[in-house]
Amino acid sequence: MGTVAFQTFEAFHGKKNIGSTNIRVHQLIKHWQEAELYKYGSNPDVMIFQKVYWLPDYRFIEHFKGIKILDICDPDWLDNVHVKRTVDNCHAVVVPTKAMQEFMQQLTDKPVKIIKDRFDLEPIPKPIEHKSKKQLTAVWFGYHHNADVLRYGAVKALEDMGIRLVIISDDDPAAWRWASSEEYKSKYKFLKYGEDTIYERLQQFDIAILPADGSSRGRFKSENKTVKAQLAGLPVARTIDELELLVDNNKRNDIASKAYKKAIKEYDVKLSVKEYKDLIDELKST
Repeated sequence: MGTVAFQTFEAFHGKKNIGSTNIRVHQLIKHWQEAELYKYGSNPDVMIFQKVYWLPDYRFIEHFKGIKILDICDPDWLDNVHVKRTVDNCHAVVVPTKAMQEFMQQLTDKPVKIIKDRFDLEPIPKPIEHKSKKQLTAVWFGYHHNADVLRYGAVKALEDMGIRLVIISDDDPAAWRWASSEEYKSKYKFLKYGEDTIYERLQQFDIAILPADGSSRGRFKSENKTVKAQLAGLPVARTIDELELLVDNNKRNDIASKAYKKAIKEYDVKLSVKEYKDLIDELKST
């Protein structure tokens, strides 16, 4: 296969702890012997550009002579980056969702492959059994600017059902404001997000409340937060009907158990490594 190098959004922009880079690069490299992070001056056989795009003053994507793959997991064309120019200079595109695939196929006749957001299962603790409680606690997690999904009925539903809410995020969105009464603030808590502790943190709670994002960007997003919650052993409520169902302890355990078994089977990051290797072999043979 030769050597494979990822140029990441995280490194290109001088950032740390970027979710997409962690999911779509760092976790894969751990299980992919031939792959590494790109080092300036190196000459790999394959370059994978993870949310890194052609720029007028950055044309490495244009000049690199090996196999080039764009890994795009967000609708970055909405931010006026050079997505089409980047695709034109790559041999294939990798996306996490069907919606992303369908959009990118409008831009190119090159291969556009779905490789889902998957996870390294090794550090994830085994799920715990959910106990019957008088006071349930729901958890939402993610970047604080995405917490708006809770504004449109979710917090009010939690309030009406007497369920506490914990937010695990990079910053506090003060989601208690979306309840009908300020009294709900006493049932609200914010915790700082940490990738190293997220699974243990999630297991402290009873339900993950993860409403769908109805924004123009939302339809392109992957199910990675739902899967992460399921791998932690949490049942997931996307709607008020699902939330009402999960008040019952037996249903919480049954739904969580079935979702966990499905997640460990379908969302092991080793599957993503194999799919990437298959794609590279396909590109080398054409």
